[in-house]
Amino acid sequence: MRPAPANWSFRENISPSALSVTLDGKHTAIGTRNGLVFLNSRGRLLWFNKKIRRINDVSVSTRSGKIAVGSSQKVLYLVNMKGESLWHRELESSVLATSINSRGNLIAVGTDEGKLILYDGKGKKLWEVHLSNSDFSVNSVDITSDGEFIVAGTDYSHLYMYDVKGNVLWSKETGSEVLKTCISANGDYLGYLTSDRKFSFCVKNSRVLWENTFDSQPLWIDMAQTADFVSVGESPNKVNLYNKSGRKVWGFGNEVSRIGVMASGGGNVVLGNKGGIFNYSLEPYLKRLLLGCKKGIIKATDDNLDTTAAKKIYDLASKNFSDANYLQFLTNIQKARNLAREARVIESTESPSERRLERNEYEETSDTSLENNEDEMMSKLVQLAEMRENGILSEEEFIMAKSKLLRL
Repeated sequence: MRPAPANWSFRENISPSALSVTLDGKHTAIGTRNGLVFLNSRGRLLWFNKKIRRINDVSVSTRSGKIAVGSSQKVLYLVNMKGESLWHRELESSVLATSINSRGNLIAVGTDEGKLILYDGKGKKLWEVHLSNSDFSVNSVDITSDGEFIVAGTDYSHLYMYDVKGNVLWSKETGSEVLKTCISANGDYLGYLTSDRKFSFCVKNSRVLWENTFDSQPLWIDMAQTADFVSVGESPNKVNLYNKSGRKVWGFGNEVSRIGVMASGGGNVVLGNKGGIFNYSLEPYLKRLLLGCKKGIIKATDDNLDTTAAKKIYDLASKNFSDANYLQFLTNIQKARNLAREARVIESTESPSERRLERNEYEETSDTSLENNEDEMMSKLVQLAEMRENGILSEEEFIMAKSKLLRL
């Protein structure tokens, strides 16, 4: 697969160890052994903080612009958008993972001695828990945008979810080491990548809706805040997107990279390797969502359904797309699709030819196929998962039923 053209590239020999990008994809934080790098929307260097070294993880707040930085020197830092350190806290062990909420007032930390710690925006430790009886590393942590939920994955082959008060909501065995986690803005959906080449997509109560075992070990995963799709770095030169139902919906070839992250708004993917940093747009896939929604509205109009509300929200989504407001776009396009599906039959005095004329005014010439009914698919997947948990279906029967459903 030939590499897709990148929006921009930052070709410096910096050997990135961690990446984080703002919700709108306009700023990128890069952690390295030699310091913290910050780039603008064109991939140009804004600053390089060389005082923070041996960085394991970085996380940029979507609203406050604050950056949480975890170091193997056993230090957690909070940095502002100018590269100035606001505070730092020394820990007893190396910080492997960190995640900051959208307001920048809660920071979750995972250490190499199995501890999950929550700090407030001023550096005060709110609580600390030891996730296992031995010092297995906490490889990944993710906090929801509102800070209400935290998911953590460990070397001990366990996944945990905590609330903001430090109460464990559940824990589960994963069968192998958890390498990466991701979570939606409200915590309704989460995903995790394990060392046995498997990615699992779950609902909040830990029930697995679908999972995919890859031919080789994926390098990274990430999720849009709306959970409409998950991005997976399946190899050093390939990124694929999967929707809520587990269906691969799009992908692209890229410059060889070993780490990656997706803007939580869903508009960009940033990849990195020793040779540089690369920003790729997801607009081609988002445009497919836009055109698929339009076809759904056109079909509903042809069926003499009232699509007035759907068209109104679709127009808002179209403007969001033009304005590169991808998070709002994903929210509105989902609303428009639902309104088109729920549209009611109306009494109309228009002739069929008049309805066709109205449709033609709204239709674009595209052979893009209509998006599958994800809501219906998700509902069926949840039902199958519940039947498995209740013992109605065996594991083999569940896998067969799920495979048949996803092929429809």
